[in-house]
Formats: sequence, C-alpha cells, structure tokens
Amino acid sequence: MKLSSMPKPDIKILAAAAAAAVCIGAACLSYETIYKATPEYSFSRIVAAAQAGDGETLSLSADESALAGQLFDSLIRRHQGQTAASRALLLPVKGEFIHACQTILAGDSDDAQLEAARKVIAEAGNKMGLLLPASGWRYESSSWNRQDGSGYAQLTASFYNDSLQASIPITFQMEKVSARQWRVVAFADPDAVVQELQQASEAALAAANRPVSQRIDSLVQITSLSASVVRGSTEQDTYLRIQYTPKLSAQGKETLREAKGRYELRRADSTVLFSAPIRIAIYADGKAHTSQFRLNAAVPAQAELLRTATLEGLQSRISITSVQLQDGTQLELKDSLTN
Repeated sequence: MKLSSMPKPDIKILAAAAAAAVCIGAACLSYETIYKATPEYSFSRIVAAAQAGDGETLSLSADESALAGQLFDSLIRRHQGQTAASRALLLPVKGEFIHACQTILAGDSDDAQLEAARKVIAEAGNKMGLLLPASGWRYESSSWNRQDGSGYAQLTASFYNDSLQASIPITFQMEKVSARQWRVVAFADPDAVVQELQQASEAALAAANRPVSQRIDSLVQITSLSASVVRGSTEQDTYLRIQYTPKLSAQGKETLREAKGRYELRRADSTVLFSAPIRIAIYADGKAHTSQFRLNAAVPAQAELLRTATLEGLQSRISITSVQLQDGTQLELKDSLTN
C-alpha cells in the first residue's frame, strides 16, 4: 500500500515570499519613521486641514498672523508713494488685514464675517494695484525641500487661483517643532510672492481688457517712448521728462476726439517707481511730443529717481486707458478685475 506524502516546499517561492515580506515591512517602517518625519508630510497635513476647513489644526501648523503680516508689508513696499508717515497710518489697516486672513482660514466663520474679510483683503489689493483673491485657491503640488540642519527647511508649493487663472508658486520657511512635526512659520521671500501676484493680476486684467484694448489700438498707438531726468538748480526744479510719438490710424483720424492714459516707470522686476495720468497729444499725430512731471522728494520712489544719475535699466510705458470718439462713444479699460 502506498503512503501519501506532503509535497516538498519550493525553496524559491518561500525565498521570494520572504523577500517580499521584508520589503513591505521595510517600506512600512520607512513610511512611518522617515517620510512622516519630513517637512513634505507635515505640509500635506496642513493642506488637508485647509481644504477641510479645520481652522484649529491649521492655526497650530502655521503662523497665520506672521504670514499675513509679511504679505501686507511686502504689498506696502511695492506700492510707490508711501512715506514713513503714511506707512504709520496703515498700521491699523495691517491689523484688519491680518484678522481678515485669519477669519478666512478659520473655517468656522459665518457668511457675513467671511464676506467682510474678503472685502478687506480685496480692498488692500486694489490699493496696491493688484488682485488679491481671498477665495478660489486650489493646491496643485509641492516640490523638494532644503534642510539646513538647524531645524529649518524650505518647501515650494504651487497654488492655482480661479480669478487670476494662474498658478502661483510660493516658497515657505518651515520649522521643526518635534521629532515628527514641522510648522510653517514664514514666507521665504514674500516680495517674490507679491511679484507673482502682480504679474498674474496684470495678465488677467489684460485678458479681460483685450477686446476694448484692441479697439483702442486700432485708433491710436504710442511709439518712440523715452524718458530722462531734467535737473534744475534745486530738487524742486527737477522733472521726469518723457518724449513719445502718437500715431493715429485712418479711422482714428476720422473718429477720435481725445485719448487719456497712464505713464509708468518701472524697474526690471516690475516695481513701479513713478506713475501718473497723462493726456495723449493726438493733435501731434506722427510727431514727437514732450511731457514732463515734477518729482517730489517726499515720495520715496521719486526721491530715488532724484538721486539716480541715469534711467538705464528702467522701463517706460504709456498705457492708453480711455478714448472718446467724435460721436460721444467712450471706450475705457478697467483698472481692476473687481470693477
């Protein structure tokens, strides 16, 4: 009689299974002990809290008041025409701005509070010449971080905004607060954040204005624009002088009554040093025309121009903002996306 016997185990299968088990165990251990201790993981938890409206977790994971304060200060720095006295007057506004940002992030405010907070943030942006949306933000991705070994790291994340129709990259400074937790404590470069917002705002506004802008361009355009500082015997007699040539199309010559615009002098990073309204000299069609603006030493950006030996590297621009036709029709560009 034959006796049945158990088949011998396949050593190769057992080895493969053991290896797989070891790999799975190592991966789980790596996830628990390594990845969960990284700034990326803590940041993913912060994003999740913001998306869920978990204001309590968010306030523990990010220094909201410091971030909002940095953003406000950067907005003020970029806005030309702010004196030390006017910045002091803006301190109460800064407090309102910080409170509004905290209200938006809290997640437990009623509709009236949220609307009031959005209005404060939008008005701050409008005063500084950019769109500052308080809603419509979506987290897209984050990139690798840099750790310097002293308990701090930098992490760059990208956020898309519906109103701006653009992605804004933001680099955060993160601080290690425990063996497995990091906290957002500051923007690594708040001025870069504001510059990104400025450029996105200008692009979105240009897109909204494009139909009217194209009609204006079909009537009149500005060419051969140049600028120089003309110095008198005193600072009070120093002017920013610009020269430009207006060119009217055949239709413009027939239908255009007047045109208005805005002159701006900017740094390469788009910071506005000087800005003023200007009436376009359409009567000088095809000929160079000169306009000049007195510089004011009490305005920091203009005081900088007074000290500048040359305008090399600065960019001049005249934007035609409105025209009136002979029949009374008014074509006017929006000056903000909230209009």
